[in-house]
Amino acid sequence: MVRAEFQDKNLENDILKNVEIKNLLNSLEEGAFVVDKEENLVFYNDAAPIMLKIDLNEFLYKNIRRIYYFENLFKNQPIPEYIRNLASGCKICNICNLEDKNHYFENEKIDLFNELGEIKGALYLVRDITKEIQLELSLSNEIKMDNLSKLYNSRFFREELDKEISRCSRYGHDLSILFIDINNFKYLNDTLGHQAGDEIIRFTGETLNNAIRKNVDTAFRYGGDEFTVILPNTPAKRSTIVANRILFNFNNGFKEKLKMIMSDDNFNEKLDNFILNNDGKSKKIGLSIGISGFQKGKRSDELIKEADIAMYRAKRGNGNQVFIYEEQ
Repeated sequence: MVRAEFQDKNLENDILKNVEIKNLLNSLEEGAFVVDKEENLVFYNDAAPIMLKIDLNEFLYKNIRRIYYFENLFKNQPIPEYIRNLASGCKICNICNLEDKNHYFENEKIDLFNELGEIKGALYLVRDITKEIQLELSLSNEIKMDNLSKLYNSRFFREELDKEISRCSRYGHDLSILFIDINNFKYLNDTLGHQAGDEIIRFTGETLNNAIRKNVDTAFRYGGDEFTVILPNTPAKRSTIVANRILFNFNNGFKEKLKMIMSDDNFNEKLDNFILNNDGKSKKIGLSIGISGFQKGKRSDELIKEADIAMYRAKRGNGNQVFIYEEQ
C-alpha cells in the first residue's frame, strides 16, 4: 500500500485514516484504486501494481487515464465475439496486453460521497479473470475439436456454417465451402494398418491448416476421411486457389510422410502401391475436393449437399482434382 499526503483531505480522513478500510482494501486479491472527483489517483492497494505489472507510485495525483489499463478501459474497446460468447464473457470490461499477453479484467466502480451527498471520488475494483476465461476457452475448444486431426469437428462446422450463411444473407457477402475426401483411404488402412491411417488423418489436418487463410478460413474434420473448409467472403471460382493449394501441399508432402510411417528397406517397393501407374492397379492416395458457393436463399443443408456432389464428381478418374458444383 502507498501512503502519502493527499490533496483531497476528505478522502484522506474518510478512507485512508480508517485503518479497517485500509486493511480491508489491502486484503483483497483484486486491485483497488481510489480517485478524487477529478479522477486523480490518490490511493491504490497492495494487489494493484502486482496485477497491472507496473509501478503505480509515479501515477499518484495524476489522472487515472494516464495509466495504460484505464486508458484502455475508457475507450470502450470491442470484445471479440468468440470471447464474448463464453459464459464469463459478459463479465469482461477490459482486455489489456501485459508483458505481451492478453489479460481479461472485470471492473466495478463505486462512487464515494461526502456528507452532503455530493460525489467526492470513486473506488475502482479490478479483477483479473484471465485464468477463468482461458479455462472456458480450453473447455470450449475441447468440445469443438477433433482430437486426431486437431481440426474443428463436424458439430462445430454446422454451427459456423449457419452463422456464415446468416451473415451472408444479411450483408450480401460471398461464401464457399470445400468438401474434401482422401482417395483410397480404406486401402491404405487395410494395407498399412490403422496407425498409418491415423497418421495420414493428422497429416491432412496439418495440410489444411497450412493452406487456408489464418483467422479467416476454418477447417473441420467432417467424419472418417472427409474434411470441410469454410471460406468467408470468397466466391466459388476464387476458392479454387485455396483448393489447389491444398492439393499441392498434400501431394508434395505425402511421399515423405509415408516414408516416415513405413521406415523400412522396402519403402520404394511399397510406395508403388500408392502411386497410380499405367496399369491402373495401384491405388493413388490423394484428395478429391468439391466446392459449393452460397447464393441468396440457400440453406446450409443445400450447400453441404452440393459440395458433397461436387466432391464425388472430383473422385471420378482416380480423384486428385477440384470440382465446382454448378446447377444444371
